[in-house]
Amino acid sequence: MKFAHRIQQVVPSATLAVTNQAAQLKAAGHDVVSFGAGEPDFPTPPHITSAMCKAAENGATGYSAVHGLPALRDAVAKQFEQIYGQPFKREQILVSSGGKHSLYNAFQVLVDPGDEVIIPAPYWVSYPDQVKLAEGKPVIVPTIPEEGFKIDIAALRAAITPRTVGLVLNSPNNPTGAVLTAENIREVAKVVEEHDLWVITDDIYSFLRYDEGPFANILIERPDLRERIIIVHGASKTYAMTGWRIGFTAAQPALINKMATLQGQSTSNTVTFAQHGAIAAITGDHGFLDEWKAAYDARRRRITELLNAIPGVTCQLPGGAFYAFPDVRPLLGRTFQGQAIGTDLRLAELLLEHALVAVVPGEPFGAPGFVRLSYACSMDDIDKGVGRFAEFVRKLD
Repeated sequence: MKFAHRIQQVVPSATLAVTNQAAQLKAAGHDVVSFGAGEPDFPTPPHITSAMCKAAENGATGYSAVHGLPALRDAVAKQFEQIYGQPFKREQILVSSGGKHSLYNAFQVLVDPGDEVIIPAPYWVSYPDQVKLAEGKPVIVPTIPEEGFKIDIAALRAAITPRTVGLVLNSPNNPTGAVLTAENIREVAKVVEEHDLWVITDDIYSFLRYDEGPFANILIERPDLRERIIIVHGASKTYAMTGWRIGFTAAQPALINKMATLQGQSTSNTVTFAQHGAIAAITGDHGFLDEWKAAYDARRRRITELLNAIPGVTCQLPGGAFYAFPDVRPLLGRTFQGQAIGTDLRLAELLLEHALVAVVPGEPFGAPGFVRLSYACSMDDIDKGVGRFAEFVRKLD
């Protein structure tokens, strides 16, 4: 059977692969500690699930507008006004089936065959493959780990060619947990303006920041560039609604309408009663977020402390999201039971096989020599899992 060339360029998601492997081992009775899944370990708040159930019981089970329920788009517009300090209207908002779907729609509408899209590394694993699916070329630009994964402006400028059409920003970042500074974002914005690029800013973790200070974002820093800025957000990480598949795009109406046309010929509307739950999430009480963030904060400090206590492992304190991203390069030249480790991919395999600890290797994120650990798990799991990691390292030759 012949398959289309576009799918042959795409690889399965590394994060989903690790999560599935860990789940299979758990199902077989193994005591696996999984740091793989990028989703909150808290349940969706009851007022959100109640709103969804009530909507379904009252008949919200049919099609809705492709763009999304008007009330949800209005709620998102109002929330975005608060986040970004700029006015938003319903016509600038599209509701899709998760942030990943929002990104897919945007790349399909913006990228022509051969167009180049700059993606700073480390990056979320789906960005390059989604650009490839649009028949574009992902151009990877390194960040500076020693400076908190700051975007290297010299490298950014060097990566631009006549085929460059856009840039992806993600802060707080998956996989590093790093938060870009306003100064670094202004430097990036200057390059964007000089070369007439569009920018997708993936802000799915914007509510999950732990240190004092305002949210730094390209729209906040450079509102004059608004016509070329595409905001991607969603309900998944903020409200523990990963399985609900609710994503948002905010952009100029012409782009939103093109994305809606594509969506109308692919998935159509997002699940109608789930949208009612999202309305409750956005407009309801957010008091639970303080408790969740306090828990994440304690976990990030603990996991960073424990990782840094392992010889050969160094980890910066993440400023956002719920990921630790330690540098394990000193471990890769060592051996385990006579087997050379060599790569972070192999290290992750050995950790799962011999320590029953699931981590995601850094190579699929564009960061060989690192691994990602999600601390959206219990403190007990952090202590047990990183303890097993440390014990594994003690056995290395």
